[in-house]
Amino acid sequence: MPIIMRQLLKISLLIALLAVVSCRELPDYLLGDDVVARVGRQTLTKEDLAEVLPTGVKGDDSVAYVKSYIDKWLVRQLKIQEANTLFPESEHDIEKLVEEYRGSLLTSRVDQYYIEQQMNPEVSDAQIAEYYNSHKDDFILDRTLVKGRVLRFDASYRQSKKLKTTMQKATTSTVEEKSLVDMCAKNEFLLLDNRSSWINFSDFLDNLPVIAAQNNEPLLDKLGIQEMKMGKHCYYFDFTSVCRKGNVAPLEVVADNIRRILLTRSRAEIIRLHEEQILNSAITEGRARRFDVENRDSL
Repeated sequence: MPIIMRQLLKISLLIALLAVVSCRELPDYLLGDDVVARVGRQTLTKEDLAEVLPTGVKGDDSVAYVKSYIDKWLVRQLKIQEANTLFPESEHDIEKLVEEYRGSLLTSRVDQYYIEQQMNPEVSDAQIAEYYNSHKDDFILDRTLVKGRVLRFDASYRQSKKLKTTMQKATTSTVEEKSLVDMCAKNEFLLLDNRSSWINFSDFLDNLPVIAAQNNEPLLDKLGIQEMKMGKHCYYFDFTSVCRKGNVAPLEVVADNIRRILLTRSRAEIIRLHEEQILNSAITEGRARRFDVENRDSL
């Protein structure tokens, strides 16, 4: 049996004889030594297990979790030992990387502390509008957007003219709007109303009997309600707003993106000002010194 397998088996047998007591209710084993696993000078203790055992895991589940965790810990330690043997010259590089990572974590915590202390998470509509008006060239559409409606009804419906008239009047009348909705609900017609938000022109066309590959742009040039028919269905549809590809995107479409941009800029400014302040203070107080790199004698 391979050495590592014998070690894992010994540890698994040992765990069955250990008592682990904690507020997270580790497995109720018999009393034993505090160390539950060892590889060289590295040890894993009951206290270590208590810290990693998820809250609420009990009984057989906790036994399985603990055994699995110990096996993984053993394999990890054995791999580290093997790495030290295979790559002894890389120890310095690894330590350097670990130190750099530690420094990054600490400086990030400092940045986050000042961001939480000073940053206003609210971005006003006026700020968003100001940025939008100053950066319109950044918001050129790569697709056409539309607002509009699609009404699909049975071709056999005898009151199609009334339906069309009601749809026309519903554009400006809340009473007619309710009447249109009621008519569609009563007859199980499909009414898709996208007048309150922009959608892709291609998504709008998905609800009409058109061929996606053909040029459907001419539909955008027509005013009022247009009609189509295919099979057992007829379609009324209209466009209340159109913003074509190549134009500046409507403000409401890019508002959330602008909000994220402004928040990112605000975070960056808080960090910049803090860095500037601590650097100037440290140099003034003599806790830090900036050398003249052009004058090597001063180093």
